[in-house]
Parts: sequence; C-alpha cells; structure tokens
Amino acid sequence: MATKKKRLTQREKAFRVQAKKELQAEGALPLDKPRLNRKKFAAQVWAEFSEMDVFRADVYLRKAIGCMIGPDMHKVTEEEVGVCKLLKIAVETDKFMRALEAEGRSQYTIGEYIDNVVLPILKL
Repeated sequence: MATKKKRLTQREKAFRVQAKKELQAEGALPLDKPRLNRKKFAAQVWAEFSEMDVFRADVYLRKAIGCMIGPDMHKVTEEEVGVCKLLKIAVETDKFMRALEAEGRSQYTIGEYIDNVVLPILKL
C-alpha cells in the first residue's frame, strides 16, 4: 500500500530555499524569471501589431502561427490550444460570411456573430 508523503517542515523548506539560492549563485540553476505583467504585455503587443502594414502582418502572422502549431503535434499546451482557437475562429468566420452571402445578406449584428462564431469556440 502506498504511503502518504509527509509535509516538509519549516526547517526543510528553509534549507531547500537556501540550497536553491546557492546553486543559482554558482550557475548550476537558472535564475528565477520575473513575472510577466500580462495586461501590459498584451497592450504593448497589440499596439506594435496594429502599426504593421496589413499585408506584412498577414505574412508574418502566418509564419508565427507555423512556429507555434503544426499538423503533427504530440503534446498540445494551453498556448497552442489558444492558437488553434484563433485559427478556428477565422475558419468559422469564413463559413459565417459565406452563409450570409448565400442568404443574400451583407450585414449582420455583433450579437449574431458572437453567438454563432465566437462563443462556441471559446467554450471548447
């Protein structure tokens, strides 16, 4: 029968913290990464991307997507699922627009687009 692991004592935790600091000082372990300010990062990236020429942005966006995902992925991370959802929204938007054309419509409401295209993908 498997035994339950004991929790570390404060002394053991302090020893591990000290050992980690020493190993980082020696260069055996990499230094801790600073936390990413996600909101600031997203705003900065959006501003930089918005400044790009539309055609260059399309080419480089496709190249960036190719760096993140591909047809033969073994392990799929949360980030890669996000990229796949982005592509799925693009595919479903195309289907939505073609369906509107088939109906003879050229206008749609934001709610209609969100309900038919975006929400089903975000809920996956």
